[in-house]
Amino acid sequence: MQGAPQQTDTRVRDLAGALAYHGHPDAPATLRVRDWSPPERSSRAVRALATCWGLAVLAVFLPVLHFVLVPSLLVAGPVVALSRLREHRTVRGASGTCPACGAAQAFAVSGALRDVTPVRCDACGRAISLRAPVTTAPD
Repeated sequence: MQGAPQQTDTRVRDLAGALAYHGHPDAPATLRVRDWSPPERSSRAVRALATCWGLAVLAVFLPVLHFVLVPSLLVAGPVVALSRLREHRTVRGASGTCPACGAAQAFAVSGALRDVTPVRCDACGRAISLRAPVTTAPD
């Protein structure tokens, strides 16, 4: 039996960015980014809200812990949903060379696309900045 064909996400693309370290010239970087359409963002927000509130319902049955978990999850639901609704792009990873030591590497970066994301060089251990290009949000 052959495996199912891999589905490629057409909304994932590469963006040119830069790796910066104080006192050294910026080095080019590539960011792997997933764009979210408005319906996808809404769907992610609703799923996050439902997950948090569903876990809050389940937490009711945990003795003592429910005093903390239920209110926390009820508050976390709208907070997480709002952050998902505002997230136009998600970083799936990055690669480039360290501006300080010149080591080429891939960075395990995930989360919302920000102007500057701190990363650490695996080769030299320096804290470097991953700078994303300034672009408008897709809609």
